[in-house]
Order: sequence, then structure tokens, then C-alpha cells
Amino acid sequence: MKFGVHVGIGGGFAKTVAEALAAGCECIQIFAGNPRGWRTTPYDPAAWAAFAELRRAHGIAPTVIHTSYLINLASSDRLLRTKSAGLVAHDLDVAARGAIEYVNTHLGSYGAQPRARGFDHICKLVDALVTAAPAGPMLLLENSAGGGNKCGGTIEELGEIVRAVGSKRVGVCLDTAHLWASGYDIASARGLSSVLKLVERHIGFGRVRVLHLNDTQVALGAKHDLHWHLGKGRIGAAGFRAILTRPEFRNAACICETPEKALDRQNVSAARRFAGARRSGSRGAKKHKRS
Repeated sequence: MKFGVHVGIGGGFAKTVAEALAAGCECIQIFAGNPRGWRTTPYDPAAWAAFAELRRAHGIAPTVIHTSYLINLASSDRLLRTKSAGLVAHDLDVAARGAIEYVNTHLGSYGAQPRARGFDHICKLVDALVTAAPAGPMLLLENSAGGGNKCGGTIEELGEIVRAVGSKRVGVCLDTAHLWASGYDIASARGLSSVLKLVERHIGFGRVRVLHLNDTQVALGAKHDLHWHLGKGRIGAAGFRAILTRPEFRNAACICETPEKALDRQNVSAARRFAGARRSGSRGAKKHKRS
């Protein structure tokens, strides 16, 4: 199990890695461009190669690209679906060329259309995306908080999409705050056990490659996405201790997406403490500590 945070790339890749090391990261998540815009950032081969080398030198792996927040693969609007698929395809291409293991995406919202129609849109586009993508990265589908007719609000639905596509290049990212908001009680070992039985039945733990570790202040089943610091919200220390000591997640990359970047190290340390884990002794981590 590895721990990390979402880090920015706007100040350059050297700064990104320095920020990750300062927060105690062993893995990271980034955006490959503006997460709230449709325009893609031109690929710079030299810069991305240097980034890959920095990550290797400091033992940071895996890396996750999080796609744009604008993406809606379920939309009834064909143009919006096409633009959305284009952004995912771009990030898969960047990941393949930049030696990045995962691309994580939200699926969007069904809107007012029949669910079956939107579901069909998702499955066809995800299948086309992973079929056309260069070899290497895995596409991860993230669960939603379920509000606003969002796709992927249940474990069962995510599993249904994964099975319908049938590709080994499609996996799942489970966000703890989203699970709680969509009605899954993961605040205790007993509640978590029931939820994990659903994950095993409908998805399979071999597909769960990333955990987004986020506490939350919303009520159970509120269908509202609001991230908070680990152990300080409704899921609490007992919930995260239960999650992070489960053997099913032993190979997961655990990414904190909590507010206030100044508290990133605090959240990573909390995650590691809840898991009963020590920081892995990478050469890069030791070098950074001495400096």
C-alpha cells in the first residue's frame, strides 16, 4: 500500500516532485491540463520524459492522471460526449507517452434521459477509448456521490459498466467520501465488511487500483461531494483504520484529495498511521530528508 496526494504541475515537474516529497508521498495524482477547460495542453516530450525520470529517481509510483471535471460520457448531447471522450483519449495518450500507470475519470450525469440510454453511451465510449489507446495505462472509473443523477453512484452500477466493457484495461477508483455520501456506511469495521462484499461481488478487488482517501462532513447518504481531512469527519479515525488495514487494499495506491495543501503532509501521515505502515525507504525519500 502506498500513500500520496494530488499535486499541481503548473510550476513545473521538478516543483511537483519536490512538493510530493515534502508531503511524504510514495505515489501521486496530477492533472495533465486545465481540469475546468476543454483546451488540451500540448505534449512536451522532453518535459514529460524528465518528469518520468524524476519519479523513478525518487521512487514515486504509481502516478495517476485525473481527467477534466467537465467530462460527461453519458450525456444525451452527442457533441458533449465527443468532446468528453476526446479529453479522456488525450490523457490516455499523455499517460502512455509519459510512463504513467493510470488515468482516472468521472463518468458524468445521465441528466433527464433514460438511464439505459446513458449507460449505453458510457459503455460504448469506454470500450472505444481503451481499444484505441496506446498500450500501457489503465483507465479507472471513479464512483460518484450519486447526486444530480450522476453515473457510478453505486458499486453495483460500476461493476455493471466494467463487466459490459469487459476489457482488462478498465479498473476502478473508489473514493471514500463518495461512498459515504452515496449511502455506504464505511465508518466501522462491520459496516465496511458489508460494503466490501459488494465490491468483491460486483467489481472484484483486482480491478480496484486506487483509493481516494477523503473524509467528509456530510451525512450518510447525503448525495453531496464534500472532502475533509482524514479522521476529522463522519468516516472518522475508526473508519479509515478499518479501510486501511483490510488486506483487499494492500496493493492500492491511496491518494488524499483533502482541502488546504498546507495540510497534505498531515493527511498522508494520518493515512499511514491508520494503516499501521511506515514510509517506504526509497532512495529519493532519504535524499530529500537529508536536504
